[in-house]
Amino acid sequence: MRRFMTIFKMDFSNLFKNPVLVGYNSAFAGLLILILGYLCGGDYADSNTAYQYYTVSLIIYGMLNGAMTASNCFMERDIKRANLRIIYSPAGGFSVYFSKMTASFLFNYILHSLLLVILCPLLHVSLGSNPVFFILLMAPVEFAAAALGIFFCCVFHCEETTSTLLSTVISLLCVLGGTFFSLDGMGSLMAFATKISPVKWLNEAFFTLSCDNSYQYFWPVFITASVLSVLLTLGCGLFFRTEDYI
Repeated sequence: MRRFMTIFKMDFSNLFKNPVLVGYNSAFAGLLILILGYLCGGDYADSNTAYQYYTVSLIIYGMLNGAMTASNCFMERDIKRANLRIIYSPAGGFSVYFSKMTASFLFNYILHSLLLVILCPLLHVSLGSNPVFFILLMAPVEFAAAALGIFFCCVFHCEETTSTLLSTVISLLCVLGGTFFSLDGMGSLMAFATKISPVKWLNEAFFTLSCDNSYQYFWPVFITASVLSVLLTLGCGLFFRTEDYI
């Protein structure tokens, strides 16, 4: 455990030393919410509704993009040599992927939570009558996204391939799920297509928490994301092969 904590601290520190990752998960995400909320304010009777919509939906988008943060943390070229030393140390191969998974999760979780703490009072955005449940539900989703990024790296053994696939899949699911605009008014076929995307159900869970103070989707999403995190972690153990990508 002590060896794992040493590796975890190093990975966690390296993430915060990367200005691109820090900026993408904080300043860029905040600016995107402000810009889209401002531009689309006229589409709603109350302009604050636009900020409410884009704050929640783009935080979900940011959480899912945590998969790419994890893939960068796991297979970035400068990290490979350090990974090789860890694998042949007493810590073993498990520490390579699990430490980066947990470090990426905590990195994204902290930045996204801080972003909400800053933006919600500024934009008059509500996270519900008990914001703790909103923040709590973010945790398994963030971890599942980080586990997905590491899992893709273990399967495809290449950061570039992993990032391209993750970016394409996540963007497509978010468009279908209504992250950038709602598809419900575009006909029955598009309304049905949105239900295919798991992002649609993430949106339902977080919006019902923040806008309706309803916990209807809280436990289904929390349990599903937690189970998915465990399965993806086990999958990393099955596909992790040192000789393929280190």
